[in-house]
Amino acid sequence: MIYGKFSTFDHKFLGMDVNKADLLKSIQNFVGAENELALKEAKHQISIFKALFDQEVEAYEKLEEKEDATHPKEEETNAAILKAVEAFEKNEAKKEAAKSKDEKANLKLKETLLKEFEALINDKEKLAELANGIKEIREKWNDIGDIPDKFQQKIQKEYSRLNEAFNYNFNIYKELKENDLKRNYSLKNQVIHELKALKDLKDIGKLRIELNVLQNKWEEIGPTFKEHWEALKKEYWEEVHTIQHRVNDYYVQLKSNLKENLAKKKTLIERAKELGALIPQDAKAWEAKTQQFKNLQEEWKKAGPVAKNISDEVWAEFRTHFDAFFDKRKAFLATEKKKWKLNADAKQAIVDKAKALVENVAENGNPQLIKQLQGEWKKIGHAGRFAEQKLWKKFRQQCDAFFDQKNAAKNELFEEEKKNLKLKKDLIKAFTSKKEVDFDGLKSFIDEFQQIGGVPKKDTVATMKNFETVVKNCIEKNKFSDEQQHQIQKAIKSSLLNNSSDPDKAFMQEKSRIGKLIDKTLKETSQLENNLNFFSASKGSSMLDQFQQQIDQNKKQIENWREELKKLRDAYRQK
Repeated sequence: MIYGKFSTFDHKFLGMDVNKADLLKSIQNFVGAENELALKEAKHQISIFKALFDQEVEAYEKLEEKEDATHPKEEETNAAILKAVEAFEKNEAKKEAAKSKDEKANLKLKETLLKEFEALINDKEKLAELANGIKEIREKWNDIGDIPDKFQQKIQKEYSRLNEAFNYNFNIYKELKENDLKRNYSLKNQVIHELKALKDLKDIGKLRIELNVLQNKWEEIGPTFKEHWEALKKEYWEEVHTIQHRVNDYYVQLKSNLKENLAKKKTLIERAKELGALIPQDAKAWEAKTQQFKNLQEEWKKAGPVAKNISDEVWAEFRTHFDAFFDKRKAFLATEKKKWKLNADAKQAIVDKAKALVENVAENGNPQLIKQLQGEWKKIGHAGRFAEQKLWKKFRQQCDAFFDQKNAAKNELFEEEKKNLKLKKDLIKAFTSKKEVDFDGLKSFIDEFQQIGGVPKKDTVATMKNFETVVKNCIEKNKFSDEQQHQIQKAIKSSLLNNSSDPDKAFMQEKSRIGKLIDKTLKETSQLENNLNFFSASKGSSMLDQFQQQIDQNKKQIENWREELKKLRDAYRQK
């Protein structure tokens, strides 16, 4: 559900369709009602609304973005219903206050009647003439309404005692008939039976009412057999006390539970306060903190109710910390959205670059280019949950398309390289079969070998080695001039680069190889020169000559390698 304006139709509660407009009309009509059935229905409909309202509030609280949402209490129909509920509850509160006042007045009336009752009973000389007076007192007693609960049993018990005294003194005095005693015995046993049946009643409020009805019924029943009276009375009061203890225990436990629930909720308020004091530094921390607040809210629901007179106050204190946190979260998300937009634009630019590479793999087929884009992607921050997933999917598609095309080109290249390998082998075989080859013939062979193209990587070294051996043998056999040899060596280096699938990598590898040979020979020469100085005073001339010859050979080799390195650079620059 998206909370903008809350619909007044199609709400579900316990499987029923609930129309809030009808609820509003119904609750408004119940304000000021006196009929018990009407009041019961009103409270029932109010409970339905409150359940729906709590669901709407809970859904609203779960929204991550509330900028365009309206709080349920601000929705027009909800506000009207809340106003009607407030009016109804205020009216009920007034009625409760009036009821309390009436009960106190009724208590005084009953206390006065009890005094009159006792005075009549004590006048035993006129007992037979007092039946009408007692009847009048009983009628007044029944007409008096409820009294405060804490006095109910005391007053009722005194009334019972006086009725008992009068009934025995008067009715026995009047020699009640045997059938009256039997009937009363049966009726009182029936009351006891009905009291026993109340043990299965779960509703404590209804239990109190039923107990009061049966007690009044008991008192209205006349006397019974004296020999059965004590046992009957004992059984009656045992049942009454059992029920009363149950009622009292319930309210004692209820009071205790309310206190425990209050303590739990105060603890949750402190936890919410402490939690809200620590401000997260990043989106992940904000998400974790939000979940912690939601968990607190669930704990609050499970903590149970507190006393009605402080319920709103306690909830408002708890809610204050929630509102403060989510206001800060809202401000943070506003800032984050700006960052996400910039990051999303940057990542879209990378997607566009990757797409351009895919569209022109032939010219931009270097895998390092796509890997560079992947590195740039990782350095860019988060673009927001939805945009991030969408952009990453696009980028992955372009990367996969790039490497798919590269692999296809690689396979095609491999087949081409296999053909080139056969051509080069055939060319070398044909060249070696010639009995005489001049400089131009050798140069033509080198040029033709170079033009054929690359061979499979695993065959490159062997092919080039075979090629260089053939050229070297030809040079030694024909004794070409230095200039001719220089041109041939330059052509060989050019061929090395041209026949590599990755000329840049081949250049660096060859450069590194020659550099390592030069460094190794320089160190060896330096060591020989040190040895030459060390042995010059103690060794014979033959030893010194050997050292000097090796040094000279090393220096000449170093010059040759430097020349070879120069030729390699020249060939690389011309590519």
